[in-house]
Amino acid sequence: MSNFKCQTAVMAVFAALLISLSPFCASAQSVVKIGVALPMFSDSDDDTKKQLGTEILDGIKFALTEYSKNAPVKVTLEVMDTKRDPIAANDMIRSFGEDESIIGVIGPIFSSELKEAAPNGPEFQMPIISPTATGDELAANYNFVYQLNPSYEVRGKLMADYLIKVNGLKNFAVIYEDTYGDNFRKPFEDEVKTMGGKVLITQSYSKDPKSITDQINAITKYIRENDLFINAANLNLTQRQKLESAGVRSTLIDSSVSMNMDISIYYMFGKNGKKTIDTLNMKPYKLKPETTKFVQGVIDAIYIPIANPGEINVIVPQLFSDGLSMYIAGTGDWNNEKTLEENKVYLKNLVFESEYFTGSDDADFSSLKERLKKSKFKLSKNFLFGYDAGKLIFDLIGGGAKTREQLNTALKNLVNYDAIKSKISLDYHGINSELNILRYDDGIRLVDTYKLSK
Repeated sequence: MSNFKCQTAVMAVFAALLISLSPFCASAQSVVKIGVALPMFSDSDDDTKKQLGTEILDGIKFALTEYSKNAPVKVTLEVMDTKRDPIAANDMIRSFGEDESIIGVIGPIFSSELKEAAPNGPEFQMPIISPTATGDELAANYNFVYQLNPSYEVRGKLMADYLIKVNGLKNFAVIYEDTYGDNFRKPFEDEVKTMGGKVLITQSYSKDPKSITDQINAITKYIRENDLFINAANLNLTQRQKLESAGVRSTLIDSSVSMNMDISIYYMFGKNGKKTIDTLNMKPYKLKPETTKFVQGVIDAIYIPIANPGEINVIVPQLFSDGLSMYIAGTGDWNNEKTLEENKVYLKNLVFESEYFTGSDDADFSSLKERLKKSKFKLSKNFLFGYDAGKLIFDLIGGGAKTREQLNTALKNLVNYDAIKSKISLDYHGINSELNILRYDDGIRLVDTYKLSK
C-alpha cells in the first residue's frame, strides 16, 4: 500500500474514532457539580436540630428534580454537613474550592458561618450563595459571595426609601429592640437623613419587654412640645367652613367637635400647616397637660424593628391606648398573621417588609403546591428558601453558566428574578435588594415588591 493510501486510511480510522467518542465528550462537558453546605446534624438523634437543614435541602433537591427533566446541562450535588459550626463550614467551603469540578456552593445559611467562609469565594474564584444569611459586611465585602436574603442594612434602607419616596413621609419616630432591632435602626436612620427626612426621636427597649411606657411617654412629651393643635369645637361655623374649604375632611371636623378632640395642624395640612392656618386667621396652640384626646401630626410614622413577634402583643396595645398607632412601619418579624390577628383592634395603619410572602392568588405558588402533592417533599418556609436558591442556580446553569466565572457573572448581573417567596436582584453589592412590602388589613396582603436603589 502506498504511503498516501496508508495515511488516508489512518486518518479515516481516526475520524471515525472521534465521531464515535463525540457523544461521550459532549456528555462529559455537560455535567457540572454544585456543593451544598447545610447544618444537617447527620450524627444526631435530635430531629429538631435536623429540621432546618433537611427542609432547605429538600427544596434544593425538588428544584433539581424539576430542572433535570429537560436539562441542557446535567447538575449533581455534593452535600456536606456544617453542623452550624463556622470553622467546619470554612473547611468545607475550602474543600469545595479545591475541587475544580464544583462550580459554586449553596450555603452556608447562618451569618456566622458565612462570615468565616466568605474569604474562600475570592480565593478560589468560586461563587458562594447563601439562601438565608442576613448579616452585614458579608457579600458586600467579598467578591463571589452572594446573599439571596436581604441584609439588615438593605432592610433598614429600603423601608426608609419606601416610606419617603412612595408615601411621601418625612418625619419619623423610632422605637427599637436594643440588640437585634438595632441592626435595622441605624441604616434606617442614616437613609432617612440622606433622603432629606428627619428622625425626630429614637427610643430603645430591652428584649421581651413587659411595658414600653417610658418610650411612649418620651414620644408624647416630644409631641406636646413640638406639635400645634386646634379644636373645631372652639371655632364658629364660618371658621369651620374655612377649614373645609382649605381641604380638611368634614368627618374630621365633625369628630373634633363631637369628641372635643384636638387635631394637629400638621395632620390637617402637612408640613405647611403653620403657614396655612395663619392664612385662615386661626391661632394654634400646644396641648394642655391634662389633654388626652388628640390627633398628632408632627410625626408621620413610627418605625419599629422588633426582635420577635411576641413583642407586638406589648407594643401595639400601648401605642393604641396613647393615641400613637397612626402609622407603624415594621421589619420582617411583623410577618406573623396569628399575632397580628390577635391585635387587629389596635392596628390602624401597619406596613412592613418581608423576604417571604406567598399569596393564595399567586399562580406560581399554587402550581408548586400542586406539583409537590405528587412528590415525597413537604412545603414549608425553609423548603422555599432551598427551592428558590436551587431553582435560581439551576436556571443560570441551564442558561449557559457552566463554569465558576460564568456563574459568578450571571449572579452579579441578576436583576428582578421572579422567585416564589420574593423577587431577587443581586446588583446591590451581591445582596438581594428586593423585598415584599406587606400591609395588615384583615389579613396580610402584598402592597408592592420594592427594590432598593443602588
